Amino acid sequence: MDKRVGFGPRLAAAVIDVVVITILGLVFGGMLGAALGLGAGAAAGLADAGEAAAAAAAAAGALGGMAIGISLIGFLYSLIEGLTGASPGKMILKLKVGTADGRNAPISTYLTRWAVKYSNALLGTLGVITGVPIINWLGTVAGLVVFVGCFLVLGASKQAIHDMVAKTAVYNRADLG
Repeated sequence: MDKRVGFGPRLAAAVIDVVVITILGLVFGGMLGAALGLGAGAAAGLADAGEAAAAAAAAAGALGGMAIGISLIGFLYSLIEGLTGASPGKMILKLKVGTADGRNAPISTYLTRWAVKYSNALLGTLGVITGVPIINWLGTVAGLVVFVGCFLVLGASKQAIHDMVAKTAVYNRADLG
C-alpha cells in the first residue's frame, strides 16, 4: 500500500488532461462548428439586421461547435484511461492504475473504474437521450459523490471512491507487478 500514489501527482495528471482536452476540444470544435456551418444560417438570416448580429450568430455557432468538440474529445480521451489504465496525463507522469494489491489490472477492471468515475457524464447523457429527468438528477448526485470521493485519496489508503468500488489504486508504472 505504501507504493500507492497520493493526491498531488494524481491532481497534476488531471490538470494535464484538462489542458490537453480543452486545447484539442477547442481546435476540433472550432473546425466542427465551421464545417457544419453552425450559426451560418442564423448569420445569413441576420445579415440584413447588420454585421454585428451576423457576427454574433457566427460566433455562437463556433462556440456551439467548441462545446460539442470538448464533449466529444473529453469522452474519447477518458476512454484511453478506461482501456489502458492511464490517461495521457498519467502516462506523461509515469503513473498507472493497478489492482488494489499492486498488480496490473485487466481491461474489465479499468472499464469498471472508468464507468464509476464518469458516472455523472454517462447518466447525464442517458438522461438527455431518454428524456427521463430523474436520470439527470442521479447523474448530478453521482458526480457530487465522485467529486467528494476524490478527496479520499488524502487518506491512508490513497484511493478515491472510484478506486474503492473498482478495487484499484494508482501507482508509479514501475511499481506495478
